Amino acid sequence: MAYPAGLVDLIDDLHQQGVNEAVICPGSRNAPIMLALVRHGGFRCYSIADERSAGFFGLGLALKSKKPVILCCTSGSAGLNFAPAVVEAFFQEVPLIVLTADRPAEWIGQWDGQTIYQNHLYGKHVKHFESFEAFQPHQLVQQALNFPQGPVHMNIPIAEPFYPAKGEELPLRTSPVASQPVNAVFTWEKGLLDGISHQKCLITVGQRPYDEAENKLFEQLALKGIPIIGDASANLPSACEINHDLLLANESLWPNLQADFHIHFGKSFVSKRIKQMMRQFKPAKSYLVHPNPIERPDPFQSLTDVIQTDTLSVLEELVTKDLQVNASLNTWNPTIQQAFFEKKNWNELHIYNAIIQQISKQDAEIHVGNSLAIRYINWTAAKLHGTEVFSNRGTSGIDGSLSTAVGASQSTNKLTVALLGDVSFHYDRNALWNNYVGPNMRIIVMNNAGGAIFQILDGAKDLAELGEFMVTKQRNTAENSAKDAGLSYLNAHDFNELDSVLSDFFAPSTTGKVLEIFTDSTQNTEALQSYMALFKH
Repeated sequence: MAYPAGLVDLIDDLHQQGVNEAVICPGSRNAPIMLALVRHGGFRCYSIADERSAGFFGLGLALKSKKPVILCCTSGSAGLNFAPAVVEAFFQEVPLIVLTADRPAEWIGQWDGQTIYQNHLYGKHVKHFESFEAFQPHQLVQQALNFPQGPVHMNIPIAEPFYPAKGEELPLRTSPVASQPVNAVFTWEKGLLDGISHQKCLITVGQRPYDEAENKLFEQLALKGIPIIGDASANLPSACEINHDLLLANESLWPNLQADFHIHFGKSFVSKRIKQMMRQFKPAKSYLVHPNPIERPDPFQSLTDVIQTDTLSVLEELVTKDLQVNASLNTWNPTIQQAFFEKKNWNELHIYNAIIQQISKQDAEIHVGNSLAIRYINWTAAKLHGTEVFSNRGTSGIDGSLSTAVGASQSTNKLTVALLGDVSFHYDRNALWNNYVGPNMRIIVMNNAGGAIFQILDGAKDLAELGEFMVTKQRNTAENSAKDAGLSYLNAHDFNELDSVLSDFFAPSTTGKVLEIFTDSTQNTEALQSYMALFKH
């Protein structure tokens, strides 16, 4: 077996530095990497046939463990199929270690099979690239974990033969164990906040994982009357809920909502309205809190300073300040919203509201699909403050939503609920093509026969080509996919059916379950338009 010298050392170094999960895609040229991982004994290895699904499965694992997860594949287009997950991990700042097998350098560009240009395959969407010939394996973990965290890539040329002879053992490591990664320590000039007392303050929070210590401080600030705006993916406590996306639908309120001082935690927003309002009515000072020393993302187009540190230390300083209440942002009146949901009609708004009420009662985590799904949970009266919300909002693509949820389900005894539309489900149904869809998996498919978000977008909704080329109407259901995967399948066409199946859907089971909910796209659009009109005046 032509085993690459140093490969065993690389794999052992990764393990010594705390990496213990690997997602392996089948192939010949990556067989030596696979054998080094599986026979090491220190890795939990998953076998996923579809590289695109495998990449997002690994993303789900890393979201839960908050440690780097290895992705391994053969040469050629296999590595390209990791790209959507790598890009998502880059913008969500999730650590992945991508190991791609490759042809030896002399065969690149020679029309040999399964050969492409794999060095720097992911361009700027990885934090660090190394070629195996001159590797420093400790750098992979350190680069993946250094702030901002993210994916790293190593390309490994491997010559034939790929498989060991009968009875042949893997070689022993030949180099010393690499040094352990050094945890980042952040310091910042607290005097940056000295001038904010008695100023009208606004706090925005983008996508972030649930953090109990941070949430206690966010709650203290909210109870003082300081407006804290965040989507469901910000995982904020209930005290911070002000339904900003509905409140800001009335643009005549925007001038009165302008803040003197603004500070942003977390990453991106789903809601456009808060970004549009702040771009038009800019605060005098706008801070971003983030440990990233290089990038200066500015979605509000008003950034004045970056506080290069962690969220908790800034929140601890903020609660000591005498901040002025921005009363205009604390004027949310739930009466109109409550009246709308009192009488249930069979459309997605009412269905999402009912489903979220049920999910909030479960010991569960939820992975929300992109497009309409993530928006609906910001618009409904029912909220998920006791349920951690995940969503692939790094790039906001629909690919991989289900695979990420299945990956994350491996590391929890809670129910893992995937809530997504029919297009997202069918686009990623290879997420069920593996042996890891466990009994804690619950999948809700909202089937409105296409990509219905285009029916509510100004400009798109009136196009003659809308149905065929944007909504892409389809007649598929999730039933056969569920049965192929050995999952229980339930469905509902009205509230009587939904009410009768929900208790069964969430009940403990020996298999995962799929619930498919059928609605009429036109009725959904009409209900949503009527609902939004209630808040515009």
